[in-house]
Amino acid sequence: MTLLQRLHPEAKRLVTPELASGELSRWSEQQTRSFVDPWIRPLSLEPAERVVKGVIERFEPFDTAIDAAAAPELHRSLPLSRAEAAEMSIWRFLAVVRYPELVRHRWENRSWASMRARFWASGVRPDSNLFFRLWWISELTRDGRDYSLTEQVLRKQQLATNIFVRALSAYRPAVAACVAVLSEVPAAIMERSIRDLNKALSTIVLEGCSEKELIKLLERIVGFNTIAIGGKAATGPSE
Repeated sequence: MTLLQRLHPEAKRLVTPELASGELSRWSEQQTRSFVDPWIRPLSLEPAERVVKGVIERFEPFDTAIDAAAAPELHRSLPLSRAEAAEMSIWRFLAVVRYPELVRHRWENRSWASMRARFWASGVRPDSNLFFRLWWISELTRDGRDYSLTEQVLRKQQLATNIFVRALSAYRPAVAACVAVLSEVPAAIMERSIRDLNKALSTIVLEGCSEKELIKLLERIVGFNTIAIGGKAATGPSE
């Protein structure tokens, strides 16, 4: 049985262009043995293995639909507390040692800096460790066993990117408000409105706002930006 393990910080040297491109499929157990330690408790990776294989079988390489489909499944397959999931070493083990093929299947290797980050970096930005990102987005957006918000936000890649590069993404009602109001608005208005929402939230306590209050605030911001951006488009560039 394959168990979850920790990957040492010095193992960053294992994230090579060859691994990122697939020229090297995986490092051998002998090559990684000195970089790994047992995790705090036995946790089987068999459920996660099934998720990885299923995603690769069902989706074409680089399909953005992978995120919405894989995130809830990965979350369910790795039953971790938030304290446990904060340990970056386990996510690096999954991406670098155990399942590098999923990182390569989801992301095209267009930039070495970005691709390297998708194996190694912490965070929920698109340029961060794939497993960490998908697990934590699921954790931050689920409602018990209900992952509908997770799937909704990850189906809209541009929206997800704009939300999860900001601290407001850690507050589920804020993510829900953004999905409710911004999912169907034009990209320029969506991006500007999230920036304006982020500025507005700097003057209030985010956790004191309900989802309904945030929706009303965001609707006002979208209305203003629709007029502002629409007016610029109607008048055209100044001469």
